Amino acid sequence: MKVVACIILLSLFLIVLVFVSRSVQNNIDRNDRLRDQQSDVIPGGGNENLFWFVQVSDIHVSRYRGFGRAPDLKAFCDTHLKIIKPKLVIASGDLTDAKCSDLDGSKQFHDEWQTYHESFKYCQQFVKTWLDLRGNHDAFDTPALNHKDNLFRQYSAQGKDHPSSYSYLHQEPFGKYSFVAVDASPNPGPKRPFNFFGYIRKDGETALTTYLNEAKTSNMTIAFGHYPTSLIGTQSGNNIRNILSNVTAYLCGHLHTLAGIVPQMFARHKTGMLELELGDWKDERIYRVLAVDHDILSIVDVVKDRWPVVIITNPKEASLMAPVHEPLYRINKSTHIRILIFTDGEVNNIDVYIDSIYWGKAKQSDGPLYVLPWKPDKISPGVHSIKVVIKDSLNGEYIKEQLFSLDGTSPLLPFKGRFLLMLDIAQLAQAIYCFIVVVYIGVLVLLHQCNSLESHLFAVVRHSSIFKPFLTFYNSWLYRVWLVTKINNIYYSLLGAILYVSFGPWLFGQMMEGHTGVVFVWGMFVHGSYLPVCLTYFYGIFQVITFNIPLTMLLGYHLNYKQLGYSRKTLCHTVRHIYFPFLALILFQTYIASSEFPSAYGTRALVLGPLRTGSIIFGLVMFYIVRNIKIPRRSSSP
Repeated sequence: MKVVACIILLSLFLIVLVFVSRSVQNNIDRNDRLRDQQSDVIPGGGNENLFWFVQVSDIHVSRYRGFGRAPDLKAFCDTHLKIIKPKLVIASGDLTDAKCSDLDGSKQFHDEWQTYHESFKYCQQFVKTWLDLRGNHDAFDTPALNHKDNLFRQYSAQGKDHPSSYSYLHQEPFGKYSFVAVDASPNPGPKRPFNFFGYIRKDGETALTTYLNEAKTSNMTIAFGHYPTSLIGTQSGNNIRNILSNVTAYLCGHLHTLAGIVPQMFARHKTGMLELELGDWKDERIYRVLAVDHDILSIVDVVKDRWPVVIITNPKEASLMAPVHEPLYRINKSTHIRILIFTDGEVNNIDVYIDSIYWGKAKQSDGPLYVLPWKPDKISPGVHSIKVVIKDSLNGEYIKEQLFSLDGTSPLLPFKGRFLLMLDIAQLAQAIYCFIVVVYIGVLVLLHQCNSLESHLFAVVRHSSIFKPFLTFYNSWLYRVWLVTKINNIYYSLLGAILYVSFGPWLFGQMMEGHTGVVFVWGMFVHGSYLPVCLTYFYGIFQVITFNIPLTMLLGYHLNYKQLGYSRKTLCHTVRHIYFPFLALILFQTYIASSEFPSAYGTRALVLGPLRTGSIIFGLVMFYIVRNIKIPRRSSSP
């Protein structure tokens, strides 16, 4: 027994000794790595540990409009890429327009794709690596990834080998950098407009997760896609931002900066990932230059033909810091301010100011890199500004200014862009739709239960003075809706109509060439697949606000009109108060029903369109019922 006990104690001692030894060795290795990082790769005065690349988005090569898009892209490559000399170019979706001449129909056109193919092939004279992927326009009317109508596979740079998401490893002497393409285009891809939101199936998510796991050994992982994360859903229900948790930055397009309303859409998510939406090439001719300097990412968005292009890579822009994924301590250890300057002229002078205090003249280090010695420990905590004044031979004086900090202080990014990128737009649309429907149904049901409104609602008006006009208006319309709920035929019909919008099929149409699909508010069935379209909730909100609610109010107004005996008024008075408002509602609904879905999905969507076409018939029937109903006269309106 004593021998056994000794053996057990000796074994435990050896286990503890091995564990302690490994822990000590790990700490030594970790300290060695940290010491190597701090001493060997801090930003200095040379061009080591530095490379840059370019992003373009939403090119929209079209056969019907914007004929300068492809030629301008070639000219951009011939001039800008020749000067900038990026290591690679990312084209983040909507490579072609795929819209018919009427702007409503959509399909893939060979000539558009051939033009795009010729354009990027021409550009590959100046940059060998061209990373492209599909956008929603590139997926219009594509039944499957391997279908002949998926022209991305035939004409794009990456489609032949990578029809969907993929990973590209960029090697540098100082490390490796992973670029992961995130294809969220619906598969199958219906015609417009019902593919505005992205959707990743389980197999696509599995492949994407594999690429991201493989990238964990890289110095930096940069993901790019077409859709912003606020517009991407997954079949598994996993949040795309959590899937991209080990990514330093996600580059996207799609929103076109909302036609310039939100010129800068940047966000930093809880995972530490930066999301950077880029304006379009289509109309704005915007492109982006990104620099990775000692594993710290900096960017600048530029309009074509505007020189010089300037990126201050050290110190980095404070609002775009990603401390979870970037070794920002290197800025504090750096010995030089570092500036990349790309210009079609010659740089004559560079003056640098920090907090409006002149710091000195930056000198050329190598190629487009200009540096100026500095001592970060002389700068106090908090946010500071750095301004670079550049004079070159062709463009005169150019000023580049940005904020920076050495203690991690990061100003908030512009609210509008941050809000749009951090929001879950699909869930918001669903919540707004459900709220409107619930309130509409709730008001009808509650009023239906009331036998009288006067003793409860109208007494407030008699004792109020400031809000009397508003309350009078409110009570009068509430009374009219109450009249609607007291006629069972109308009441139950209106409830049925709103429930149909929420649960019934909206239309049957040719969602893809040769494939009939059916659309509900909660999604679409087409080509044997279910797609949670999400955009339908916006259409549902539009339908309820522009038809169901106005129809209810017009019916109530008509009942009140008859109750007050106004039917004996002149024909002109009746037309103005009854027929004209109702006719305007029906004509508007007729225009929407005949032009919206049929132009996109064929005449079948008009004939088999219970939502739009059915609403016209429903409105006429309701008007007929109210027109012929008899209601006791009332002396005055409440």
